[in-house]
Amino acid sequence: MRYGPRLALLCLLLLAVAAPLAAVGPTAAGTVQETNGTLAPESTTLTVQLRTDGDARWTVSTAFVLRDGNDSRAFDRLAADFEAGNADVVYDATAFESAAAAASDETGRAMSIEDVGYAADRNTTDNVTVGRLSMSFEWTNFTEESGTRLRVGDAFNTSDGTWLPGLTSRQTLVVRPPAGYSVETAPVAPRDGVLRWEGPRSFEPGYLGDIVYTGETPTETATPSPTPNGPNEGGLGPLELVGGGLLVLAAFALGGYALARRDGDPFGGATDDDTPDGGAGAAATGGNDDGGTAAAAATGAVADDEPDFDLLSDEERVEYLLERNGGRMKQATIVEETGWSNAKVSQLLSAMDEAGRVNKLRIGRENLISLPGEDVAELGTDRD
Repeated sequence: MRYGPRLALLCLLLLAVAAPLAAVGPTAAGTVQETNGTLAPESTTLTVQLRTDGDARWTVSTAFVLRDGNDSRAFDRLAADFEAGNADVVYDATAFESAAAAASDETGRAMSIEDVGYAADRNTTDNVTVGRLSMSFEWTNFTEESGTRLRVGDAFNTSDGTWLPGLTSRQTLVVRPPAGYSVETAPVAPRDGVLRWEGPRSFEPGYLGDIVYTGETPTETATPSPTPNGPNEGGLGPLELVGGGLLVLAAFALGGYALARRDGDPFGGATDDDTPDGGAGAAATGGNDDGGTAAAAATGAVADDEPDFDLLSDEERVEYLLERNGGRMKQATIVEETGWSNAKVSQLLSAMDEAGRVNKLRIGRENLISLPGEDVAELGTDRD
């Protein structure tokens, strides 16, 4: 059976993300007309948590910055519709059901989309409020399971090519292994077994199939395997609807999703003068020479859990600051607390982000930095 026409139709449904909020309902649409404002999603993250039995738990999460009361009220209405599973709001599981059916025909494995859930929440950090819409579901038989080996990627294939031909500039794909599994082969270098791709980039058919996890070898070392079908790092070329419609996710949460808002400060009144919880320089004072440290320790002046910053790498110092501040900080606050230049912090955080040690959520002209696993990071965090 060919699924091109159905996938093409579902692609059009997903394009509703970039359409005016009039599709959501008359109340929201009226608000848009009154305020003449739009709010674009900041990012979308597709997270695939692999299971040892071959199933996978998918989570598709889109983040919105809520700049004022109008944004918050509009997001609440949107979230209520989304959690109710309304198909015309942002995205639903129908597209993945068609993708699973097409992949099942191609691989010969029976696949289905089960246990679909919709959730909405919001978090406020440094006066920045981010609303998040998340859809999760179980994709059965997603991987080819053989003993303790899991081969990932053939479920992205159909008879007409791949249903995921690429990621746009604010999309991220994350593949996480089961506990105790490590990467055997992968087209990109893993970080603690986690594989991450950030847009814009394209995926040729078969590219994502070059991923194998094993539970037999404890090592996490993997060399990116060369492949002529690798991604175009320079950006996406024209991604066409292969075989009549396989570009299922290319429009996820991009473009102006018209939530009602007034023009205003993207940080809800936060300024560069925000007072940090404490300076890293002050924390390190008094512990730079052996004699001073010994004397301070003898009198109890140095806290047991305070690190010696002279012994920390720059990356470890950033991670310490993030841990001390609840896992999330503005980039400007990191500059202020470390005393480093803007250029040094920017280059360091970009390298740490690329290595998977931190995540970056781009909000207006500011970056929100978080440790992996923090809620804001899983928003999709968005990336320069």
